[in-house]
Amino acid sequence: MAEQPKNPDELGALWVKQSDRGEYMTGTVNGVQVVVFRNGNKREGSNAPDWRVLKSKPMAGRTKPTRDAQPEYAADPEW
Repeated sequence: MAEQPKNPDELGALWVKQSDRGEYMTGTVNGVQVVVFRNGNKREGSNAPDWRVLKSKPMAGRTKPTRDAQPEYAADPEW
């Protein structure tokens, strides 16, 4: 399959993941590995964001991922 030309407006890509604590996303934005969590502290009618974007921290004790594998990243303990 031929690779599509890169969209000049694209900043990165995210993949939806599921954990025991809920849904989250991982991926890259401008070359930075990120993890995105739903804002669990949002109250109805507030101006707080729905999702929070954080720099990813590789999970401790994991071996280096293979070239083709998507790395798994640790959830921030505050979430």
